[in-house]
Amino acid sequence: MKDGDTGMGANFRFVHCADLHLGSRFRGVSETDPASAERMRDSVFESFSRIVDRALESKADAMFIAGDAFDEGTITPKTRMFLAEELGRLGIPVFMAKGNHDPWTSWESSIPFPENVHVFGSEPEKLEIPGVEGAEAVGVSFANWHEERNLPSMLSGTPGKFSVACVHCDVDRATPDYDYAPCSLSDLKGRGIDYWAIGHIHKRSVLCTDPWVVYPGNIQGRSFKECGEKGAYLVDVKDGRVSEAKFFPTQGIVWYDEVFDVTGRTFYEVLDEMKRFIMPGSIARLTFVGSGEMDGMLRRDLRSVSNMLGSQLKATVSEIDVQTTPAVDIDARRSGNDMAGTLIRAADSIKASGREKILGIIASNPLMKEHMSLFGCMDDEKLCELVDESLGDILSRMEGAR
Repeated sequence: MKDGDTGMGANFRFVHCADLHLGSRFRGVSETDPASAERMRDSVFESFSRIVDRALESKADAMFIAGDAFDEGTITPKTRMFLAEELGRLGIPVFMAKGNHDPWTSWESSIPFPENVHVFGSEPEKLEIPGVEGAEAVGVSFANWHEERNLPSMLSGTPGKFSVACVHCDVDRATPDYDYAPCSLSDLKGRGIDYWAIGHIHKRSVLCTDPWVVYPGNIQGRSFKECGEKGAYLVDVKDGRVSEAKFFPTQGIVWYDEVFDVTGRTFYEVLDEMKRFIMPGSIARLTFVGSGEMDGMLRRDLRSVSNMLGSQLKATVSEIDVQTTPAVDIDARRSGNDMAGTLIRAADSIKASGREKILGIIASNPLMKEHMSLFGCMDDEKLCELVDESLGDILSRMEGAR
């Protein structure tokens, strides 16, 4: 309920989701692994079906979809029919705002949405929420794929009613090269809106609670840029105020980009930690850091390790980045008369000689010579890190061969 209002206020429950991107193609994966791409495509549709299931189970009174229901050029009659049938199954009032990936097609009226669905037009609209006393839905859609208007500034609520605004916009993140419906958080305040159901940013975030300004994120991660759980929010309103806004996950595949420290640990100890973090059926990119006996195992046969981890985790391990060092006490071995001591002292000498010496050694390798512009941009600290990494790799191979 807005400041200054009196009375009990609205009591209802609604679901807020956005950025469904139904029909995402996963083109890069499709070319290399068609079976995985098919599973990924299906996961987007399945995630939305779970959102509908949750809305029904929780007896929600309405649903708000804040833009990008589709995925631009991938919209097909089959995709639109899926959404229409799921919203029909849902049955409760649904309010949708179009975003930059929701094209206005010439044929969409041939597959109409059911009567419980209202798609906001490109000018502001304000409607009662059927079956809910004292509440209203306000919203506006993109007029074209690159909307430049400040859409939130066009919306306002009605005094005495709980107002939910549904809009696709970019809050405080616009840049000269990326400015879709740009606005600032201050534009969303003082407009008589109690809950801003917004979309566009794929990482979920509660920007404010007075009023509520919520990005639910997209419903299914599609790359390592979209890691973690994905889903929607279930929002309870009691006496005209938000009593709870709870995220619930619905994704079929979770993307993970995780770092694990091997220092002083066995493979089984690291594996136990990984199992606590990584869900079966997920896709993972793993980075190993630290120093320990695992360094030799990781560097000796990385493909075998990747297959073994995938089997143990029941997940797809798409990439492994080994940044570990061998379990070698470099300080203690530096003065030794063995090969390790000689290599450590040589590395120390190279680093002490300065950047020109390091760059000269790199340039002497014919394979590296054509990339000298890249190495030349590195600062002294980074070049010394390259020397240390090379030393670690050699020492690891030596230790592993023992």
